[in-house]
Amino acid sequence: MPKNIALYLSNSSDKNLIIKQIMKNEFLSEQTDLSLLKGVLYSSITINQFIDEELRHDRYMIQTAENDSLQSMSSGQKKKALLSYLITQKPEFILLDDIYSNIDKATQLSITKQLNDLSNSTLLIQLFFRKKDILSCMDIVFSVDENNKIVKKQDLKSFLSSDIEQNSVEQHFKLPELYNEHLPVFEPLIQLNDVSVRYLDKNVLDKVNWTIRNGEFWQLVGANGAGKSTLVTLITGDNPKAYGQDMLLFGRKKGSGETIWDIKRQIGYFTPSMIAQFTRDDSIENMIISGLMDSVGLYVIPSDLQKDIAKSWIEMLGPSFKNKSFQKLSIGQKRMVMVARAMVKQPPLLILDEPTIELDDENSKLFIEMVNAIAKTKKIAIIYVSHRDEDQLKPEKIFELIPTGKGYTGIVN
Repeated sequence: MPKNIALYLSNSSDKNLIIKQIMKNEFLSEQTDLSLLKGVLYSSITINQFIDEELRHDRYMIQTAENDSLQSMSSGQKKKALLSYLITQKPEFILLDDIYSNIDKATQLSITKQLNDLSNSTLLIQLFFRKKDILSCMDIVFSVDENNKIVKKQDLKSFLSSDIEQNSVEQHFKLPELYNEHLPVFEPLIQLNDVSVRYLDKNVLDKVNWTIRNGEFWQLVGANGAGKSTLVTLITGDNPKAYGQDMLLFGRKKGSGETIWDIKRQIGYFTPSMIAQFTRDDSIENMIISGLMDSVGLYVIPSDLQKDIAKSWIEMLGPSFKNKSFQKLSIGQKRMVMVARAMVKQPPLLILDEPTIELDDENSKLFIEMVNAIAKTKKIAIIYVSHRDEDQLKPEKIFELIPTGKGYTGIVN
């Protein structure tokens, strides 16, 4: 049986192209011959294809006892159901992409065990960006550069014991100047009182009480399906279930005549799904400036101050981001620009929802430095939503959603 292969990518690599080439036996042809092997792709790409089939043709290929369609499942349920389905297809190799994103720790452990067991009988090829994400069943590790070329081959033990080489000069992150030195002060910033949410016959949130004060650094955690996204959208003003709730948002009681823009003006927000909204071929400078204006794209002439601030953020991101079009960037690079876009306004509240998905080791380090620098100012409250614990990122408080039998409520850890 061929040895299991891991491909260590950077955010400058074109992951989607690599996936296509592997499935056509082009990328790894010199390392292993896949031409006669039946292969499947374990990826969010495959999940989205199955969901598209459900929506377009009412074909429900993947179902579970709890859910009759992929679309109705949580992120963790989707990944578990997809893996189970692919195994029933009896593939001879599985290309593993994005194993751990958006799934809770219990699901991560379950999928990891399943893959390690499977590795004894099925060839596994893993794509990964973070050193700590590599599966223990991998035999060979190939490092891939920004030109999609294999530049190093190591066995697993050598890879794990080696230091990761950074392509850029070591950076000492300095927070660019505030766009507005006179930030509004609200006390408290956010207050939720006995907030409950129900969708059809499903209880999601059950009497959630949460107070967020100026400058606090929170991590929001909970199992897949616990209502984290629902809670975030209640705060951002994007969820109609907020009406009638006892909520105080930035000094105003919910339903007292505020507009959604009154709320969004006070928030910097990033979640990876936002990237799909940005389809114009804008410059990175314009993308970051649009964060100052809460617009999808830039439709006004920016001021010299706004241009200078955007340039300082691009300088901080590094030389690979200079004079580039947003649409020409890799997936990971786009995520870094979107994180900077959320931070540039330096608003009273910054919400970062799974921000490190598909960031490589280098950009993850930069992201952590950025967030820590903002947290140290004690001027901006941060809600960091993630299943991933970053060793150097130190939230002061954790708000955990736990089951009650009537949905999920929150406790402070």
